[in-house]
Amino acid sequence: MRKQGLHNPALVVVASSKEGQKAIGSTIETANNAVNATASIVKGVLKTGFFLGVGYYAYKKIFNGFSSLTESKKEKPSNISSGMAKNKAEAIYSAMYGLGNGFKAVKQNLMGVNYNGFVRIYNAFGQRKGVNPFSKKLTLIEWFKDQFSPSKLMELRFIIPHFF
Repeated sequence: MRKQGLHNPALVVVASSKEGQKAIGSTIETANNAVNATASIVKGVLKTGFFLGVGYYAYKKIFNGFSSLTESKKEKPSNISSGMAKNKAEAIYSAMYGLGNGFKAVKQNLMGVNYNGFVRIYNAFGQRKGVNPFSKKLTLIEWFKDQFSPSKLMELRFIIPHFF
């Protein structure tokens, strides 16, 4: 069995002296200060990380996030289901994606859709990237404004008023 404590008689004499007790006390105090400093640094890093995370989340929501539209209670209920809206959104995207803008296909898919139906199509469309790899994500209305001339947008305004 191993003995514990100081085995060297010279160390015992030094540790029991006034100067030895001072050295031991200052070592313990230094160790406590180091632990406290480390704890305060860790707290600072965690706080900074938290605020950076919240800031990044807010930035993404404000500047890059998609805001869905809510259906209006003042207008008639949607005349298309959510599944139909998703299919129409896909068809519109397919028509506009690539060469040309597929205005006839877009117009065909919006024909007969009421205000709240268009809201469903808009929400189903979400944000989508263009053909260009460096293009940003666009909503359905932004795609329309990007792809179609003012006269074409005017035609769409007659089909779905209050949007373009």
